[in-house]
Amino acid sequence: MLGVTAWKYNCESMDKKKETFPNVLEALMLFVALYMVEYVVGAALYDVRGVLSMEPRDLTGMIMVLGNGVIFTVVMHYKGLTYRELFHSSSASASATMLVVFPAIALTLPLIFMAMSMLDAATVMLFPMTSQEQALFANMKADSVGMIVAICVLAPVLEEMLFRGIILRSFLGQYPKWAAILASAGLFGFAHMNIYQYVGAVIIGVFLGWLYERTKSLLPCIGHHAAYNTLCVAQEWSYVRDAQEGLPQFAFSSWLIAMLSGAAGAAFLYRVLHVPAAQRGE
Repeated sequence: MLGVTAWKYNCESMDKKKETFPNVLEALMLFVALYMVEYVVGAALYDVRGVLSMEPRDLTGMIMVLGNGVIFTVVMHYKGLTYRELFHSSSASASATMLVVFPAIALTLPLIFMAMSMLDAATVMLFPMTSQEQALFANMKADSVGMIVAICVLAPVLEEMLFRGIILRSFLGQYPKWAAILASAGLFGFAHMNIYQYVGAVIIGVFLGWLYERTKSLLPCIGHHAAYNTLCVAQEWSYVRDAQEGLPQFAFSSWLIAMLSGAAGAAFLYRVLHVPAAQRGE
């Protein structure tokens, strides 16, 4: 009888450990594992790039998919998660969530994009890039179909699966709500591995974390992330054509419209999603 009790206790402890994986330290180890897998996959694909008829930098999307695929397969098998649970674990239907939340997100996007553009440009002015950093960002430019797909489609899907679907989901079961959101946003910023994207990534990570905590769905997060990245690519093309440097020049009317639109979208999101936990069935 004692042996059966101990066995049940061990099983329950193991289930609890799987539920709360990863914690903060384990999340950092997960990043290391992901980078190692991507490095190995990248090295293998680089050797066969001639057969694939692809330039080395155009392999980015394939490396991201294969590297993340390995990590997600292992983590989701360990946690016993399905992709349905990962992408949308809310009791509300996915279509209803998209119908209600997406229009409000679209209204907030112009203000967020303009504010983040100013912040990113100010960071570059305060901390001028070295020649190595300039070369690094030049290699990240969306000047090919492969890079556009990687930045506007693959990165939003894979990053939201990892940072909100796996990491924040686990953090919310272990830490107070805002501690979990801030911690996951901090890790999201850290993962960009440079100061020029860190602050903006943390701010956006907090918004996306709150959005995920409210909706229990990755769909709004992926939609916002993809739209934001697409606007960044469009801005990058515009700057290349105009050879513009320094702070972005947005017209006063653009700021006014963006602020009114952002306020309306934020108010709607708050009204719809700021529901007490008891009423949400939690």
